[in-house]
Amino acid sequence: MGIRYVIAGESQCDLFAETCLVADYLAQKLPNFCYERIEKPVTEWMPWLQKLNQKNKWHHTCSPIVWKELLMTGSKPVYIGNASEFLEYCYSYYKFDVYFSPLRFEYLSDNFGQFQKKVKQEAIALERLDNPVTLENPSANKVTICISGAGNPLALFIISGLLDLKQNVSKIYIYDEECSQTLMEFIEHECNYVGNEYLGKLVKYVDKIGVALTSSDLLIILDYIPFQSTYSIGKWLYENKKLMENIAIKINATATPKLYVVLPNLGPACYNATVIANLVTKINKNNVVVATSDIGLEMAPVAAEITGVPLRNMFCPPVWGFVGINHLADIQTTIHRYDTFHPYERYVKVKNSTLCIGTSTPEMRTMQYLMFFDETLWKKVADRKKKDTERRVSFHKAVALLTLIKIWLFDPNPNYIVSLGIQCNGSFGLTFNGVFSQPACLLNGEWRPASNYMMPRDPQVKISYLQEIAEIVMTLKKADLRQVVTYTPCTCKRKQYIKKLL
Repeated sequence: MGIRYVIAGESQCDLFAETCLVADYLAQKLPNFCYERIEKPVTEWMPWLQKLNQKNKWHHTCSPIVWKELLMTGSKPVYIGNASEFLEYCYSYYKFDVYFSPLRFEYLSDNFGQFQKKVKQEAIALERLDNPVTLENPSANKVTICISGAGNPLALFIISGLLDLKQNVSKIYIYDEECSQTLMEFIEHECNYVGNEYLGKLVKYVDKIGVALTSSDLLIILDYIPFQSTYSIGKWLYENKKLMENIAIKINATATPKLYVVLPNLGPACYNATVIANLVTKINKNNVVVATSDIGLEMAPVAAEITGVPLRNMFCPPVWGFVGINHLADIQTTIHRYDTFHPYERYVKVKNSTLCIGTSTPEMRTMQYLMFFDETLWKKVADRKKKDTERRVSFHKAVALLTLIKIWLFDPNPNYIVSLGIQCNGSFGLTFNGVFSQPACLLNGEWRPASNYMMPRDPQVKISYLQEIAEIVMTLKKADLRQVVTYTPCTCKRKQYIKKLL
């Protein structure tokens, strides 16, 4: 019967790192030695240790803690102790005398995980030296990505997701005209600190975006002007237009003809994408898109709670409209998976039968019949947004953007339908000359409207109204739709007049 050793400790504890090294060495030398490593951040270590002590009636107080347990269900853990007691146990049980040479481990990182990653990097370097062919023939599928406006907190979520695709990404350039060089270099350092098997800097800060665009395959634009209470709607759009015109000039000057441009749902996203698409001359304007699925991701958990449909069985609600100005997330046409049960006739006639009582058939249904009479959805979504932090909202936007990048660049699938701000081509009756959010699919490397998808069925908002708003917004001037100033009339004179009457 097998035994598993469990070693738990703080992420910054040197004794925890040394204990894990001993266990790792034993696992390599002894075929039956099995161990598990549990690493906790410093702030979470003591609460976690207290719960462990209460559960097992132990009285351990420091990092690390080691115990063993049988590899079977219901086995009870057997306490071994701290680092020194574990080393004594190794000597008494395995007749193994542990000795560390300070010179051998003088570059030991603060925790064992970082040390292991460094060992892997050294192994990869030696393998590449032994096989020079890999240096001469890099992967043809790797892409270079440029992030403009990388000072936005959303950039950290995006870069973190892109680092998980490091086998497909050769370089990530970050640029922000509004941020200081010190801040951008700090972001570069923090992102490269994330452990990966890439030798060298995967994330690189550039002070001129043209340098990055000359070799980039994808441009992610996080630049936008947020709305301020002192702005009129026209001025807000005008300021965003000036910013997008500046980016379009840089694209025309230095970008490659095959550049893809993606904007997340920030500010007047579809308006900004339309401005860029109308100005770029060097790239295909169909390559300028907006990731809008985050609106559906925000409301999906609320809809699942109202209808009782498990979230895993529900697709993301389709998003329509001029996102950033006016949009519709149509819950009525959202697809969900439903298992239909068909009982056999003998189930009705025979009692206590041990045979199969029927068949279960999966079906795809819209959620219209579940949501048609419910009008609480948007109120609950609004209440949820008030409670949500900015970090969670950014997470939805990052997920929508990263999913789009994976489908577009790394795993193209023409059967995959995603809500996306793209150029209208007459599908769904949309004739707007610009970027409009709608269900889209990937055909021959370009996003096209999924014309077979259902039209929106929301009883309050029509798609023609959304298109009309988009057309009006594109014609607004700088001074149009001035800010509304709240006026509170003075009641002093009215009180004096009432006193006179009395």
